[in-house]
Amino acid sequence: MNLFEPLRLKFEKPDWARNPEFGLLDTVLERHPELIKIAEADVLRGCLQSEFGRQDMPSVEQIVRAAIYKEMKGLDYRELEYAQSDSRICEQFVKLDNRHPFSFQVFQKYISKISEDSLQQILVSLNKIAISEGLEDIKQLRQDSTVVETNIHYPTNNSLVWDCIKESHRLLSQLAEEVKDLDYRDYTKDAKRTFFKINITRNGDKRIDLFNKQLITFTKCINQVANAVKKKAML
Repeated sequence: MNLFEPLRLKFEKPDWARNPEFGLLDTVLERHPELIKIAEADVLRGCLQSEFGRQDMPSVEQIVRAAIYKEMKGLDYRELEYAQSDSRICEQFVKLDNRHPFSFQVFQKYISKISEDSLQQILVSLNKIAISEGLEDIKQLRQDSTVVETNIHYPTNNSLVWDCIKESHRLLSQLAEEVKDLDYRDYTKDAKRTFFKINITRNGDKRIDLFNKQLITFTKCINQVANAVKKKAML
């Protein structure tokens, strides 16, 4: 195991010993700088290269490390800023090196530039390295069923039908990639207009007529999905 000795030395420090997961990630990133290169183009996109200017901006490595820490801990940008001062592990993992913590605005500016594909590629590569070193066992799966608060709209009949129409179109778009020459119609533009009209119309009879119209559109969407599924099954 190429990582065993570096890990052993790192875990002799109390901070890393209490956080073996980030100790492992830190060691892997140090020994595989090519992982940082994956996101380099994203982070530097739109930045002017200069030998002058401010010297208090984070490096590409610090941005990638902060993005990984944020992703692993499930933090928002303000929480990530606070963690630099509150957590010794965060300070070491991001490699602040006794520098003043970076603001959440700085992190948001640069981390948001890293594409989802790049971040996913980095995390997958980290797992592959851990597996190849025998440090990760993929025979067992651990899942967290923690409930996470999120915003939802009030489930009115109008909003539920509109959600179904949008979902039908999403499924059709996905099926179109799998079924050659799939012909279907996009009803979302008209349905969205009807959705808003129903919300602002106060006349009861007019609202009923609009909702009946929306139900007809919804039926057409469902029929399109059903036909597409049948075509896929015949392939």
